[in-house]
Amino acid sequence: MNAPREEATERFLPSVDRLESSMVTARRALERGQTEEALLHLDVALRLKPEYDPAWLLRGYALRRGGDFDAALQSFAHALTINRDSEEGWLGLATTLHDLGRFKEEVGAYDELLKRNPRSIEAWIDKGAVLHELKDYRAAIACYDHVLSIRPEHAPAWNNKGAALLRLGDDDAAARCIDEALHFDPDFFDAMVNRMFLSQKHGQNGEVVLWADRALRIRDTPWLWHLKGLGHLALLESTLAIRSLERAIEMDPSQKEARAALRKAKVLRERVDFYRGVYECFGTLQPGDPGCAECEIQSRCREVTP
Repeated sequence: MNAPREEATERFLPSVDRLESSMVTARRALERGQTEEALLHLDVALRLKPEYDPAWLLRGYALRRGGDFDAALQSFAHALTINRDSEEGWLGLATTLHDLGRFKEEVGAYDELLKRNPRSIEAWIDKGAVLHELKDYRAAIACYDHVLSIRPEHAPAWNNKGAALLRLGDDDAAARCIDEALHFDPDFFDAMVNRMFLSQKHGQNGEVVLWADRALRIRDTPWLWHLKGLGHLALLESTLAIRSLERAIEMDPSQKEARAALRKAKVLRERVDFYRGVYECFGTLQPGDPGCAECEIQSRCREVTP
C-alpha cells in the first residue's frame, strides 16, 4: 500500500514545483516588459494545470499589455468561468472591454464585481469614469457620491464629481468639489487642470496662469505651456506669453494653434501701450538680470515702476 502512494507523490511534486516556477518566471518577465517570454511560461503552467485561474488572469494581463485585447478578453473570461467571484478577474475583464470601446459591457462587469464587493472603491471610481464617457453624468456622480460615503477624503472622487458637474453646467458646485479634491491632495494634477479649465471658461485669465504654473511644477507638458501662454496673452502680458508659447512649440513643434498664438503675442509685443504690458517684471529685475536687456523701455522703467 505504501509503494503506490510514494510513486504518486514523486509524480505530483515536480509538477507543483514547475507550476510555481513557471508562474514566478512569467511574473518577472512581465515586470520587465517581456510579454512574449511571459506567455511562454504561462503556456507551460496551463499545460500542467489547465483550469488554473491565476495563470489565466496573468495571461490576460500579458496579452493586454501586448495589445491583443480580444485574446486578453478571452483569458479573463475563462478565468471567471473557473472563479466567478474573482475581483481581479472582473477588473481585468472590465479594463479590457474599455480598451475595445465596449463601454456598456464594461459597466456590466463593474456591476458584477460590485455585487460581490459593494465597497470596492476602484470599481465605483472606474464605473463612474466610464459612465462619464457615455455622457451619463448624473449616474457617474452617483458612483462618486457612493465612494465619498465610504471615504469622504477621497480626492479623485471629489475631482471626478467636479468634472461631471462641469459637464452639467453647474460650475459653482463643480468648483466646490474640485477645491475639496485639492484640499485633500494639494498636488493633485488632474484637479489643478480642472480648476484651470473652469477659470478659463469664466475668463479668469490670472487664475488660468496661476493654476497652469502649479500644474507645470508637477508635469511639464506642451499643452499646459500653450494654455499658460494664452492666459498671458489675454492679460496682454506679451513677453510672458511669448516665452510660454515658445516653450510649448519647443516641446511639440506640431502645435499649430500655439504657433498662431505666438504670432499674435509678437504683434502685441510690438504695439503694446507703454504703460500696459511692456515692462512685465514690475521692477523685480535689476540691470544685468536675464530679460532686463531685452526690455525696450529699460532706460525709463523706473518712471512706470514703483
